[in-house]
Amino acid sequence: MRLSPLDPLYYAMLGTRAFTHMVMGEDAEAAVWAERAACSPGAHVLIALIAVAAHALGDNEIRAASWAANVRSRNSALTCSDFFRAFPMQSEATRARVSHALARFGF
Repeated sequence: MRLSPLDPLYYAMLGTRAFTHMVMGEDAEAAVWAERAACSPGAHVLIALIAVAAHALGDNEIRAASWAANVRSRNSALTCSDFFRAFPMQSEATRARVSHALARFGF
């Protein structure tokens, strides 16, 4: 990330780091990286869903709700299934945590 800070997919690198922290149970750190990812230029709406999940897991209901509203304003049809189709994972425990977090905000 330091070598290419202007990379048009920089948001994806940040989002991957956020997701890694979520998998490791480091929810507060995940929220920091997810926020950076979702605020990056060109960030895909699915990156904002990472922010919803990370903030929900970190018990920051206000930020999670704000990102959920952002997602809905950009694509009101997105669901939890869309999230897992874009970000498949083998860990059932992680999938359950993220699924529950997104469900709390209507995804």
